[in-house]
Amino acid sequence: AGEHYRFPPLGERSGYRKVLYDMLIKAGYNVDFVGSQKHGIRPINQEDWYDWNCEAYPGWKIPEIANKLDTALTIYQPDILLIHVGTNGKDWDEKPPHVNEMLDMINEYSIENNHAITVFLCLIINRFIEEDAAPTTQYNKDLTYLVNTRTGDKVQIILVDMEKGAGLNYSDNLPDPDASPPYEGGDMFGKRYAGVAHDKYHPNDKGNTKMAVKFYEELIKVLQETGNTKN
Repeated sequence: AGEHYRFPPLGERSGYRKVLYDMLIKAGYNVDFVGSQKHGIRPINQEDWYDWNCEAYPGWKIPEIANKLDTALTIYQPDILLIHVGTNGKDWDEKPPHVNEMLDMINEYSIENNHAITVFLCLIINRFIEEDAAPTTQYNKDLTYLVNTRTGDKVQIILVDMEKGAGLNYSDNLPDPDASPPYEGGDMFGKRYAGVAHDKYHPNDKGNTKMAVKFYEELIKVLQETGNTKN
């Protein structure tokens, strides 16, 4: 859910979602996040929080997420899907086919229910650990090729370049511990100081904000092109 020198407080960490929600609301769009999960705990003293529903599962692999999504499509009938999968596990050769199967399932749902869906499929974030950088980049190349071959789908698939296009700083450069946002230093969990988790795989709060901005940029393009009405 992202932290950076213990900011924001534990109960308020909401990943990229709250930032994205606030940006869309500020732009005048009527937003309803859906899903069976909640991300970010509402502060007791803050009534105006955000729509925290999502369908996100830390540590899960693509087939597990696809199974949950298969059920969620019927329950929530979403118009837009934001999909960032593939960061978990070392089974890099199996991941692109699993994404293809997930897209098949989404497209079949769209056809069977005559329900238009726009899928924002991420080229996933990289890491600052060298051994994982190359397979991540290759996976993203495979996803790009995969999407380019899916020319007959009912669903619209938009690639979102989180690896290079979100401007994430994949270094482990140390930030200023006394700084207020925006922070200096890397955008991924790193070796900050004693007591702060570091795993080299997940964005900190600053990195999550950059992901939110990238999602917003891609969403707005489609919403404006389709004439999606605001509030």
